[in-house]
Amino acid sequence: MTMREYTDLWLQTYEIPFRKPSTVACYKRAIASLPESILSAEMAEIESLHLQCAINTQAMSYPRAAQLTYATLHVSMARAVQLHLLVNNPMDNCEKPHHEAQRTRILHQQQLQEYQAEARKSDCWPLLMLIAALGLRRSEALGVCWSDITDGVLHVQHQRLRTNGKYELTALKSKTSDRYLKLAPPLQDELNKWPMRTMTGYIADVTPEHLTRVHNKAIRNAELPHVTLHGLRHSMATALVATGTPIKILQAILGHSTYKVTADLYANHVQDAQYTAEDLERMCRLIL
Repeated sequence: MTMREYTDLWLQTYEIPFRKPSTVACYKRAIASLPESILSAEMAEIESLHLQCAINTQAMSYPRAAQLTYATLHVSMARAVQLHLLVNNPMDNCEKPHHEAQRTRILHQQQLQEYQAEARKSDCWPLLMLIAALGLRRSEALGVCWSDITDGVLHVQHQRLRTNGKYELTALKSKTSDRYLKLAPPLQDELNKWPMRTMTGYIADVTPEHLTRVHNKAIRNAELPHVTLHGLRHSMATALVATGTPIKILQAILGHSTYKVTADLYANHVQDAQYTAEDLERMCRLIL
């Protein structure tokens, strides 16, 4: 059995029936990145050195992708050992490639004011507002429906993603991502002003690509440093941390799976934050 035949069977038998489509898509990309010499090789002929060379080559240009390839191979080869297709896991002798994640760029209080002035002009203002004011992920904001809002509370319970060419509403990443967020009166007022333009029930029925383009246009028009949509989420969270919000509360707001994830992400941001309590109050009045 070749590596290609095995990984196809592994995905169909052990991954596709039990994993989320987005996870399976990552596995497929990782396998597709392997050189033909490995994919066409018999399982018994695959050696640690061959796999390490392939991972190292990928890491030279795409270190994060190489880490995912490493993880995918480790999982798939471990299963092959359990199935007695291999005596040992060749990945046990491979080293995980190093990738130094860059700290996400954020907007500070004055920059957020300038950003919102431009974002307000767009057809995606409610979604951008929810990301900047409540820290929603892009996919979560895209999935917000009018029916998710009851008595001034937003139930974040699904997301919209494009996976394998399909753009659809799916379950959230984890149980902790399912959360209830109280809407501040200014934010509720902004949503009340927004017309129900679609018959689908979404607050704004747009694609991820369109939302990103609109966001980037607002950044350019406001002449701000480039910040991603995820950077807006970080901006909101950094503001809360800098003004004394406990990490445990921030974890619940952001829908992180563990306290450690939240603490690790925002501990380094606090020293750079330029907020006071009065700044945050003004920011909320302007953004919400």
